[in-house]
Amino acid sequence: MFNNFLNNYLRYYHSSFIKKERKPQVRTNQWLTKGIRISCNRKKELFLLCRLINNCSLKMYYKKYCKILPKVVLAAKRMHFNKIIQNSENKIKSTWKIINEDKGKFKDSQNMKFLRINNKTIFNQEAMASTFNNYFLSVADCVMISRLWIII
Repeated sequence: MFNNFLNNYLRYYHSSFIKKERKPQVRTNQWLTKGIRISCNRKKELFLLCRLINNCSLKMYYKKYCKILPKVVLAAKRMHFNKIIQNSENKIKSTWKIINEDKGKFKDSQNMKFLRINNKTIFNQEAMASTFNNYFLSVADCVMISRLWIII
């Protein structure tokens, strides 16, 4: 019975929700220099060595390396972002753009292209909006009716 239920559920799920392939956004950090990449790789090598070899002087060297590397990365970021802000005409806008990119917020202005309901595909934006409105109004009516039954 469970397999039957699961097959029905998956069939309805895949017919309602179309899988959309998205290309992963590759963020190229322009502040990431060749020297910083080499330092990050060196830090990884030191970590693996410290894990294999129990040497106090190696561990102290690794800890110092771990303290210095974030400072170098932060200084490189700061220099890069200061250069962008200084060269821009609208400093406030470029500042907020840098902040949002650093936080991972990207403007994604993709609108819904189509909607599939009962094996019918709707491309018109107004028709999609009215379909959503009708659906949510009917859900609200069902909730109100079920609450009336509970109250009575």
